[in-house]
Amino acid sequence: MDLDGTILGDATVRSKINPEDTSDLVIGEALEASNLGIKRDDILDLVGTGYGRTRILGADENISEISCHAMGVHVANPGVRTIIDIGGQDIKAISLDDDGQVSNFAMNDKCA
Repeated sequence: MDLDGTILGDATVRSKINPEDTSDLVIGEALEASNLGIKRDDILDLVGTGYGRTRILGADENISEISCHAMGVHVANPGVRTIIDIGGQDIKAISLDDDGQVSNFAMNDKCA
């Protein structure tokens, strides 16, 4: 994304055994998809999320999936108050307040 929030490039890859390898691969593919000649050194802020968020090489910070869902949904549609995420590892139900902050959440501990 650029500083205005425009998505410049994106990529989806299959997870590798090593999360570091997966993050390097997907970041490289997203940069290439931008077709702008952007290099990894050009990235100003890199945030990791999800279960492997602490294993992304060079990440400036890591944020839980729950917080990322809340931020993203609130930006996309500020009127949303409930998020249900049915994933491969778990299921999350997230309640948001008027400011898009997580007011409550519940998740299972079994594969979805």
